[in-house]
Amino acid sequence: MVTLNGKYQVKDLGEPQQFLGMRIRRENGAIHLSQSNYVDELLYRFAMDASKPQNTPMVPKTRLDKLTDEPSAEEVAEMQAKPFHQVVGSLLYLARVSRPNLSFTINQLARHCATPRKEAWTAAKYALRYLRKTKDIELVLRPIEDGMRIATDADWANDLQDRKSVSGFVVYLFGCPVHWGSSKQSVIALSSTTAEFIAASDGLQQAEWIKLVAMEVLTATTQDGPADLPLTLQIDNQSTIKRVKKDGTSGAQKAVDIRFHCLKEAWKTGFVALEYVPSHENPADLLTKALSRHELAHKRALCGMSQ
Repeated sequence: MVTLNGKYQVKDLGEPQQFLGMRIRRENGAIHLSQSNYVDELLYRFAMDASKPQNTPMVPKTRLDKLTDEPSAEEVAEMQAKPFHQVVGSLLYLARVSRPNLSFTINQLARHCATPRKEAWTAAKYALRYLRKTKDIELVLRPIEDGMRIATDADWANDLQDRKSVSGFVVYLFGCPVHWGSSKQSVIALSSTTAEFIAASDGLQQAEWIKLVAMEVLTATTQDGPADLPLTLQIDNQSTIKRVKKDGTSGAQKAVDIRFHCLKEAWKTGFVALEYVPSHENPADLLTKALSRHELAHKRALCGMSQ
């Protein structure tokens, strides 16, 4: 502030309490981010503010990829009157900003934006009912460790139509979750190990640009700047880690082999350290499948969310 006041007229309004509709609360060295007001507006907008609350964003083992048949003319006409796209877009904003627990659900719903189906609309309303139950959830940013960490996971052959897998990742900076995502893999993995290669490599690319930004900010705001930000990649598949550390190729198709060698090179040069994490302690598991109530609560906590 002193430096800014030397060049510009600046008025200090104290600690920020809101930013773009998101409430900011500081407590015991942590920053709590909440979008409860946005959730209230969302539920009212789509007439779900009096709906029955649910404990999960999706019914466990829900399969929206079974909708392979063409919808009837009656179903198409009925769905045109439903605000499916608006609901998905609104949920996507939440999932990107402060709710990693919604990412997998949005990944599944967004696949039906071209041709919305009744089952997909029912699933979208179910997600809104989950928001009613969990509107007060906060994303807690608490610096509890050094460096960067990224956890990745893959649900092998998840899609019943084309058997492509689903990838998930969560990037932590000093122990704070700062970036996450859930996506369908672009190639078919012939084994669970291959699916993990793809998820790990794609997740590492996400962590790379975050590391560049973090290093630039830290260099500009500290006198000497950090020497480096150590990066650790957590994988819950022992076979994947062993294959990366072992000499040789992946033995997979070219698109996968390139990712494999990218991952191997990053490990060999010391850019990233590989670490095994048990599946039940892998936060990225939250972004690859619909979990039960108790699994969801545990993985949600691993992603820095509290209620």
